Amino acid sequence: MRPWPNCGNATITTCCRGRAASRRPLPLVGQLTLADPAPRRRRPGSVHGCLVQQADGITTGETAVQFLGPRLVGRDAETAMLTTLALRAARGSGQAAFIAGEAGAGKTALLRRAAADAEGAGLQSLWGSARELEAHRPFAVVSACLGIDDRPVDPLRARAAEVLLGQARYGLPGTLGGADFPTVEAMCVLVEEICAQGPVALFLDDLQWADRASALVLQRLVQSVAQLPLLIVGALRPVPRVVEVDVLTRGLRGGNRTVLQLGPLASSTVPLLVADTIGHEPGPRLLRLCEGAAGNPLYLEELIAALQREEAITLHGAVAEVTADYPVPAIDTLITHRLAYLRDEVLQVLRAASVLGAGCTLHDLGAVLEVPAHVLLTSIADAEAAGILTPDGPRVVFRHDLVRQALLDDVPSSVRSLLHIRAAQALTRAGAAPERVAGHLLEAAPPDGEFLVPWITDSAARLTTRAPGLALRLLGTALEIADPADPRYEQLRLHHVVAQLSSGLLAEAEESARIALARPADSGLEDLFRWIIVQAAFARGRPDIALAETRLTRGTAGAPTLEAVRFQAFASVCLFALGRLPEAGAVAAAARRAAAELGDSMALAHALQVLAAKHFLEAPGLEALELARQASRLTPETIHPAQWLGLQLALANCYMELDLTPDAERALASVRPSAEHLGGVFLPWYHLSCALLAFHAGRWEDAIAEVDAGLDPGVHFAMSRALRALAGAIAVHQGRRDDAETHMSQAAAAQDSGTVSWFYEYVLLCTQALLDEAQGRPERAFRRLAHSFDVGIGHLPGQLILSFLTPDLVRLALDQGDSPAARRYAQAARSRAAHSSAPYHLGDACRCEGLLAQDPELLLEAARHYREATRPLNQAHALTDAAELHAMRGRPSDGRAHLERALAIYADLGAVWDAARATARLRAVSVSRGNRGPRNTARLGWEALTSTERIIAGHVAAGHSNPETAARMCISRRTVSTHVSNILRKLGLTSRVELATEVIRRNSPPEQQQPST
Repeated sequence: MRPWPNCGNATITTCCRGRAASRRPLPLVGQLTLADPAPRRRRPGSVHGCLVQQADGITTGETAVQFLGPRLVGRDAETAMLTTLALRAARGSGQAAFIAGEAGAGKTALLRRAAADAEGAGLQSLWGSARELEAHRPFAVVSACLGIDDRPVDPLRARAAEVLLGQARYGLPGTLGGADFPTVEAMCVLVEEICAQGPVALFLDDLQWADRASALVLQRLVQSVAQLPLLIVGALRPVPRVVEVDVLTRGLRGGNRTVLQLGPLASSTVPLLVADTIGHEPGPRLLRLCEGAAGNPLYLEELIAALQREEAITLHGAVAEVTADYPVPAIDTLITHRLAYLRDEVLQVLRAASVLGAGCTLHDLGAVLEVPAHVLLTSIADAEAAGILTPDGPRVVFRHDLVRQALLDDVPSSVRSLLHIRAAQALTRAGAAPERVAGHLLEAAPPDGEFLVPWITDSAARLTTRAPGLALRLLGTALEIADPADPRYEQLRLHHVVAQLSSGLLAEAEESARIALARPADSGLEDLFRWIIVQAAFARGRPDIALAETRLTRGTAGAPTLEAVRFQAFASVCLFALGRLPEAGAVAAAARRAAAELGDSMALAHALQVLAAKHFLEAPGLEALELARQASRLTPETIHPAQWLGLQLALANCYMELDLTPDAERALASVRPSAEHLGGVFLPWYHLSCALLAFHAGRWEDAIAEVDAGLDPGVHFAMSRALRALAGAIAVHQGRRDDAETHMSQAAAAQDSGTVSWFYEYVLLCTQALLDEAQGRPERAFRRLAHSFDVGIGHLPGQLILSFLTPDLVRLALDQGDSPAARRYAQAARSRAAHSSAPYHLGDACRCEGLLAQDPELLLEAARHYREATRPLNQAHALTDAAELHAMRGRPSDGRAHLERALAIYADLGAVWDAARATARLRAVSVSRGNRGPRNTARLGWEALTSTERIIAGHVAAGHSNPETAARMCISRRTVSTHVSNILRKLGLTSRVELATEVIRRNSPPEQQQPST
């Protein structure tokens, strides 16, 4: 085997190493003098050795469409698959596909071909590429793909950009992993609104570098892709592995989701590709050499190009052959060989570009090299002609990341660091987003303190709202290198603690704030550090620690009166969370008076909130409601938006408890935009409140839709237990005990430590007791409920927070023969009803008395109250109790009538288990069901749709997008999306287009209706 030609006795590896070693290092300062060589020309239409002649069209098995994309040699099956998916998406049935393969396998070429085909099918194509330098920048790839990076003027994109800024979220406790659900939702809304204008295709390359936030957006889009005229195609290498991206490609096959494994080209394809590249059939030696490229298109192209540069291919008629047998070099050696033919000035520019990362602009490159951008044009043209760069407007894009990596390996680390610092400075001067600057500063080692410290001091707040993880890392570095005597040092400490808080590192934020307070300083930031301690402790479920800190602060000599009152007001919040209601009320009353004197809305809001909640637990009624209303009247302009949102959600729950359903619905509708914009614990709290309202009203599928919408943020913000438990309760009632047990095991495993979640632990308790009864263990259910009623749930008093359970407690106590306990529970129900006079509470009191006195008329009175309160499940239970007593008193016909009414309600609810239990109870007293007319028990088909689902189906038929439907119905987009998925499943449809067609068919006059298919 001969060595490679024109290299003496050395192999190509040795030759290229020798050339690389002789190159001049990249200049650090000064101008570059660039010559103007004659550029080499590449064969048109050849990328990765795959793209060949233009295709006239393709037949996919569904239809033939004229496309502009060139044919990919050896990838006909993959191309046909992506073309088919594009056609389906164009017809309204969204599709998702992910192309996985090794570097150089032709993923990008396949993506570009798919993009051309998608445009030919009438889809708007949007393109984005993940970049290694931006892997830690939240929403980098998806925001670039959707075009919201550069101050968009389009109103749709401008709204998403505003949410991405996240200014209202600064200083709020975040979540580990930094899941920014408001921005995730804003990105999904934007995609759906773009899709409402016409079919859309998203192409995302190099997803192995994708940031986690972008991957979460993709997960959401893939979950609902069937509802939209949307095609999602992503490409990625097997390494590095990103967990969130792995989720996208695992288990996606089937339905609307596809994974294409892009392996080596078939051996029969290699001669075709070689022939197209060099214009002649390959001879035996050339073919054997090319087969050594293992079917990798990039490898093949680089191998042939190297042979051509070395003039090692000769023609013998129509056959091309190598002059001798040569070894097959490694791919990186071939890339280096290509680079060795470039002038040094061009290499210097390319090395700088490799450091700045894929997709840097010509302006960025000029700023870093300290030369005007136009001076670089000749070098860029040379690099494009040599196949190093790909033309892409103002951006400098490498033909392949392996090429960029080969250049980067040639740059000393000290030079890389300097270039990153220069890039950060240039981006700062240009007013770029702080996270772009941060990406370069993270790569600079050692850091440049003279630039980093002032920059991060000025930019920390904006960076923390958009990328708290990046802010935390840079602030930590700044604190390490800054002089503690620097006047900015304490400000850096504060920003660092806030970044910890925003990143969900609550205990760490608390500890850092304590350390800062222990350091002798007079920075005027002491109160802010104390508030962070209080906020972090309260958010992580330690109101006791927060309370202690408020008391320490109020006892500090010289503490400002305003801050002292604010800490006093928040102390009442902590006392209430700890269940110390008398003390909480006294502190809140004092804080209310002081806040009114000072005119401070923040302290007043906390005080009113505690007074309202205390009154509501002890004596629910108009006085408690008026206090809650007073607190809610404070505007977001006078208190923090998060505090205002909490007051509104608390008020909505007060309305719900007093059966003021329209008021509750209006309150929840008014806070939805704020909850979606602010996120945090408020988003799952909002969805849980909506779910409870729907559950009590008997709209169980609506409740499940709200649970589904709230679970993702609920898991991250410690609010998932109640959501899962509510889903479990519905599953028990519907006779799906296995599902209920699954929900409860997941709820039990959740680590909900947030203080807000404590007030909803009763949902878990109720579902556990309900499941006990479903499993035939009523005595266990009674012990569970009785214990919690007597000793409380956590810090909260059981007799106050669990008074709604009194009818079940009376029923279970009587079954266990414990009449004294039953009378005690009934007294608690009477006391609550006397204060509120709400129909629901009156119903509970009447049912308890009816069960105690064995009086069916009292039970029927309870049923009437429940009907007024719109609590159908409670109404059916009271009717069943009355039916049983009538039967026991020898009035079976009355018993049968009440049973039928109860069973009709159970049927409307889908409460299969309750219906079976009621039937069994009445059968035991010799009452059976009468003649039953047909009832709607359909699980599939149009009759299975709920009233909400039919309304949403009408919106789909009217051409309204999910965001538009959500706005019209005053519910969340995710809730609408869940309903649309359920509608499609029930009707056996695959797209919104099919659903709209079916709705229109059903709404047309009978003589115009066509049978559905």
